[in-house]
Amino acid sequence: MIALSRKRQTEDENDSSLWLVTYSDMVTLLLSFFILMYSFSVMTDQRKQQLVNELRTVSANTRVVREQPREDLEEAAREIAAQFQKDKAFVENTETEVTVGLSSEVTFASGDAALSDAGRGALVRVAAILGKLPNTIRVEGHTDSIPVRGGRFSSNWHLSAARAQSVVRLLLENGVDARRLQVVGYGDVRPRAANETPEGRAQNRRIEIKILRKAGDAE
Repeated sequence: MIALSRKRQTEDENDSSLWLVTYSDMVTLLLSFFILMYSFSVMTDQRKQQLVNELRTVSANTRVVREQPREDLEEAAREIAAQFQKDKAFVENTETEVTVGLSSEVTFASGDAALSDAGRGALVRVAAILGKLPNTIRVEGHTDSIPVRGGRFSSNWHLSAARAQSVVRLLLENGVDARRLQVVGYGDVRPRAANETPEGRAQNRRIEIKILRKAGDAE
């Protein structure tokens, strides 16, 4: 009985002290509020306006990361592919990204990283489509396995990277946010088809524009 009474007494003491936690939290919040109000009261008008402007800037630069509906990205990808000849573009979907593949035949001259006139015109329209999306965009360059001989580039790796950079540069020039863009050159290490035939090599020479399903978080 004695042990039971002591236990009940301890429990009662613990229960009676719980209100102190809530009370101390409330006092802390009130103290913080009054300190904040006092700080505002002693500020100069110039300093108040400066603080307001800084808060507006922070608010304007904050972007919400969100998932873009799957149907919207697929529709955008099909619209991008439609800017090119039907047999020179393809669209693929995965759980993480939507890919638009573009044959190098319509975007670049052989062995060159300068955009053709037709490729440039189509990619300007592509930039307008991508500019409406919040998603991160990765531009990848790919080549066939035939080694580069002479010219500006020492390897297929350098050629693929330069081509991807040319596409990204055009997107930047046409309003796509630089914080959303990534550029990669893969050379011939990710072929879509066998390099033993002209048809296979043609498939491997390409630019891929990947729209990541998770929206970009520009900071």
